[in-house]
Amino acid sequence: MSSSYLIKSVANCAAAFTGAQETRPNWQATCRDLGNLLQGMGRFDEAITWHSLALESQPNLAEIYAQLGRLYAQEENWEEAIAFFEDALKSQPKSVLIYSNLAQIYGQMGNREQETAYWYKAVALNPELVNAQGYFKLGQAFEEQGKIDEAIECYQRSCDREDTLLYAYYKLAEMRLRQGDLDSAKACLEHIIEQDANQPQAHYQLGRILSSQGQLEPAIKEFRQTIKLNPESEWAYSSLVQTFIQGQKWDEAISTCNSIINLVEEFPWIYPLLGNALRGKGKIAEAAAAYQKACVMKGWDECLTKNYFFPVDHFTYRMALFEKHLVPLAAQADFSVLEVGNYLGMSACWLLDKVLTHPSAKLTCTDHQFNKTLEENLAKTGAQEKVTLLEKNISKHLATLKPQSFDLISLQEQRKQWEYVQKNTTLAWKLLKVGGIIIFAGYGWRNPNDPQKDPKKGIDLFLNSIQGKWELIAHPSRGLQLMIRKIAKSDDEE
Repeated sequence: MSSSYLIKSVANCAAAFTGAQETRPNWQATCRDLGNLLQGMGRFDEAITWHSLALESQPNLAEIYAQLGRLYAQEENWEEAIAFFEDALKSQPKSVLIYSNLAQIYGQMGNREQETAYWYKAVALNPELVNAQGYFKLGQAFEEQGKIDEAIECYQRSCDREDTLLYAYYKLAEMRLRQGDLDSAKACLEHIIEQDANQPQAHYQLGRILSSQGQLEPAIKEFRQTIKLNPESEWAYSSLVQTFIQGQKWDEAISTCNSIINLVEEFPWIYPLLGNALRGKGKIAEAAAAYQKACVMKGWDECLTKNYFFPVDHFTYRMALFEKHLVPLAAQADFSVLEVGNYLGMSACWLLDKVLTHPSAKLTCTDHQFNKTLEENLAKTGAQEKVTLLEKNISKHLATLKPQSFDLISLQEQRKQWEYVQKNTTLAWKLLKVGGIIIFAGYGWRNPNDPQKDPKKGIDLFLNSIQGKWELIAHPSRGLQLMIRKIAKSDDEE
């Protein structure tokens, strides 16, 4: 007997259940007919179900609709199947079986979000429905959808059902860290280490948390254990040195850096850290040499050949982003850049060497105060005539510069109060050409002891007010930088 004949018969049966409670003989006959049809097709278990429904004194509409849903699902008629299962839920809103059937149907349709939602409803009614792996997969699905609370709940259930499922604990720790719940994340990592002490990633992440909490000696211990288990973990070496610097253990930081350089010289990040440690020790000239070496290793040879002097480094961590997105803009005629906050001119010199290479290119620098070292470094570029210095009141300068006159604006001032940052961001936006780029150097930085020092808050408030007027270029996950492009004027610029 053909499948198409079955579908036609099912459709007829479905129609027969309209007003079924007033026409009892009709619905019983319909159940018997469909049971006979399925029996003739050799589908005996289903036939028995329908014959049983025909024997009931009242139509069990929830079961009938569910059975019709299953028949349509078997024929891959998904929309009809969903409609009948949804009708069944109206009578049985706590049916685990119906929710799981709907989850499977949406899975077959490739609708990941609805599949996850129905599995979640099913396991809420019956937590034993899936095992630890099932909860882990649910957690992953919710995480992909950005539903963090649901993801955490599922990862937690996965851990509760199997305490040796270490990757579930890793995920739970990651989620807790996103929420800022350091103690819960730490507990997950400590459990992993308790189960398997040879987990370098757990030791490393635990060290990071301890360091952020100011527990420097325990953090150092964890980083050293990470290195012992995985000698090639460069992040562990970096974090170890940073923790020494955080604790003002200058000698330990310097000796560790030198040991790493002797073993693996090609780690560019080691030289800024070495410079920070040397500066902390009071060895300014040696610190400047270390920063210079870092610049050269990152492709800025002019830093050495022109002998720039930078006793502090606020820029090398941003060079990769600048190299990728700004060097392609080099040598453009009349290209105009505004830097807000310059200090010693490290990024200004890089821009002059790498981007502002056309004779007509211009750089405007504004800061509360310029120092002699900045001016000396700018002179060494050989392009000082391209530079305009605007000193003292930054906000005043931003308010008086020509609107829509800059191709690139870099906001890197040291003041971090969110209201001040919001004000200057608003002023800078009006100076940027449509199609121009704006870079926020301190995006994501915050002072946990002073809620006013949260530049991200000020930046986000402004960007949320001009939705649709900008597009994201880059926001590195490990950095504090945000780079966007202006794609339209804001309403108050029209």
